[in-house]
Amino acid sequence: MKKFDENMKKKVLKAARIVGYAFFYLLVFIASIFFTMSALIKSVEINAPDLRGKSLNQAYQIAAENGLYLKKEMGNYGKQFKPLTVINQFPAPGVQVKEKSFIKVFVTSEVVEIVMPELVGYSLKESETLLKDNNFKKRFVSYIDANDVPVDFVISQSIPAGARAPEDSEVDILVSRGRRNPSYIMPDVIGKRVGPVEQFFIANGLRIAEKVMVSYPVQPGIIVGQNPSSGFEINEKARIRVEVSE
Repeated sequence: MKKFDENMKKKVLKAARIVGYAFFYLLVFIASIFFTMSALIKSVEINAPDLRGKSLNQAYQIAAENGLYLKKEMGNYGKQFKPLTVINQFPAPGVQVKEKSFIKVFVTSEVVEIVMPELVGYSLKESETLLKDNNFKKRFVSYIDANDVPVDFVISQSIPAGARAPEDSEVDILVSRGRRNPSYIMPDVIGKRVGPVEQFFIANGLRIAEKVMVSYPVQPGIIVGQNPSSGFEINEKARIRVEVSE
């Protein structure tokens, strides 16, 4: 029985010590919170400086002079702002903030990116104006036959519309030269009668633009000279000239 009482006494003392330690640490924790809150409450409040329109380096300098810190957020905010410029802040200028607190600043990226305009469907001249107005540059212009696109209208662009690209980026443009005219190989018509030859050309969308009558020791109406020569590529716009015996 005596041994049981001694064990019980040891357990009670041990429990008391644990409770005492816990109470002590609780008091320390409460005291630290109290002193921290007191320090924050007693910290100096100042008006947030106006950092808008300042360069990032200037903003850091002004913040340091006022005992503040900066938290920056980079982004593309339009071509009207220079790179690394503060365009907005939180809290706003004039709002009271505690010394050594943070001000969040919104800063333009070092490389300004702009949204590429839509050039497809516009004429080459209109596209050049759109590029210039958006601070882009035209680089190479290539042409291709296109039956459904009017002459000098843009078919495609190297940087897609809506994509972001650095200011002054160069853009390649593919332009329509309209419907391609059918082409033919100029036949050899020398020695043939001019009437059937002329009908053949008309049937194929061609025409003899000039007939020159010349003296030649053959019967009248025979072609004795031609231009272009046989074997040349021609189309409906070709100016065909023949010399015909009189």
